[in-house]
Amino acid sequence: MIYALGCAALALRQAFASEYLLADDVREHVFWMFRFIDPSLFPHDQIADYFQSLAPGGYSSLYWILARVGIDPLLASKLIPSALSLVAVGYFFALAARVFRSPAVATFAAILFCQCLWSNSDLSSATPRAFFYPLFVAFLYYDVRGSLLGVLVAVGLAGVFFPPAALLSLGVLALDCLQWEKRFKISLVKEPRAYLVCAAAFFLTLACVWPYLNKVGTFGPLVTYAQARQMPEFGPAGRIPFFFPSLWDYWVGGNAGIHTPPTRPPWFLAAFLWPLLRYFPHQFPLLKAVPRGARPMTQLMGGSLALFLAAHLLLFRLYLPNRYTQPTTRVLMTLAAAGVLLALVDAALRWAESRRRPASVAALGLSAILLGLILGIPLFVPGFPTASYVEGTDPELYRFFARQPLTSRIASLSDEANNLPTFCRRSVTVGAECAVPFHPAFYLPLRERGLQLARAQYSSDRDVVRKCVRDQQIDFWLLDRKAFSRNYARSSRLLRQLRLSVPREVLGASSGAEPVLARTPAGSIVYQDAKFIVLDAGRLTW
Repeated sequence: MIYALGCAALALRQAFASEYLLADDVREHVFWMFRFIDPSLFPHDQIADYFQSLAPGGYSSLYWILARVGIDPLLASKLIPSALSLVAVGYFFALAARVFRSPAVATFAAILFCQCLWSNSDLSSATPRAFFYPLFVAFLYYDVRGSLLGVLVAVGLAGVFFPPAALLSLGVLALDCLQWEKRFKISLVKEPRAYLVCAAAFFLTLACVWPYLNKVGTFGPLVTYAQARQMPEFGPAGRIPFFFPSLWDYWVGGNAGIHTPPTRPPWFLAAFLWPLLRYFPHQFPLLKAVPRGARPMTQLMGGSLALFLAAHLLLFRLYLPNRYTQPTTRVLMTLAAAGVLLALVDAALRWAESRRRPASVAALGLSAILLGLILGIPLFVPGFPTASYVEGTDPELYRFFARQPLTSRIASLSDEANNLPTFCRRSVTVGAECAVPFHPAFYLPLRERGLQLARAQYSSDRDVVRKCVRDQQIDFWLLDRKAFSRNYARSSRLLRQLRLSVPREVLGASSGAEPVLARTPAGSIVYQDAKFIVLDAGRLTW
């Protein structure tokens, strides 16, 4: 836990390195929560309404409670990951102790798991998926321990914080009702308790998830398989890369895939030695006691693969398929890697006991170096922890927009538009970060607004600009200084995404007539600095 506190301190130092710093996904899932502090924010803002509808009840309630005690959503998003990491590491230690029956291996596994948590951006995102690890690892621990109350509490919390974790828990409980016999036969267990626990967890999950499913339906049905196949947003270069021409990318590496074997931290790869070491029980006795304690781990593999396939069959109804295999792969590989590494060290020390002093000293020294390198990874790996934080580049711009009326609507093709709702508490008409294509009723009008905005920004016809301002009720138009350069279309994330849907159309600067906005009409500039120009859209309708 001291090691976990150290890693959490590194994460907090990174999170508070700048006033205008936030996790990447906060710009989708957290910005609207400033409504908890001021309900008048983001009026008639469909983007804020959409992401509010996607938030699970427990997740939004936690931020609401923190807002009530004076912790605003942006600050909460920086504090929550560290607290979750301590809970996850504590439960992982208890789980590993049950699996390996060794305090040494459990301690080592918990330290490796702590590194794993901070080597990807899931935890630091402070979004619903950040709650997967503490809640699901807690469920696994209570399942191994046989605690009915603990299992139901963990499943219920997963249902209101991150529903895919609740479904994975149900998968494990369902497989608890089965047992393997000789010659690969499967039969039902004879203990009625397993069926009662599974049934109770099922109805609890249904009660927790059903209100969320109804709320998510506010913006109409999900995109269908046929629709998604026709949308470039789900292609290799799209907002949600899902369909790939390569079978490896589709079934392993992408959002539809199981999970590319993780290589950060590099000790993950030691897990692949597990099957080999099991063939030498006398040389590696540390792994002897694992089979009984590891039974839920095999059920976890089966449950995650079953839900992975179900997510493909019910495409997007169970969210993305990799949400059921990617985090569970990390849990399983951390356990396996910890067992393998300490089994190797244990075998080396046992061998050294029967050798002369130089050999024993060498074995002891190499073991110490190996363990030291592994435990010191946070000091050696650049960019640890991996938090995917985004830093705002123009505080003066944020302060300018924050002084404008709450009803202000900002239009921009700049990547900086993604940061404005969080840093300024003001609405944008469209942004690359919020343009997720899962609900056509939300996304298609958003894409049309983006296309209209792009056409107007590079149009030489004043009527096109006027119509865009009136249709989208724009108050301010934010321009990058380089917005009319030839390379801007490749540097703007939103323009790149919009161009996928109209590949034959020129969206960006061309050799034709000079765009109206490139001439920055007199009197329309209300703010400018070295990076940006802000136009008063009301003065563009002359």
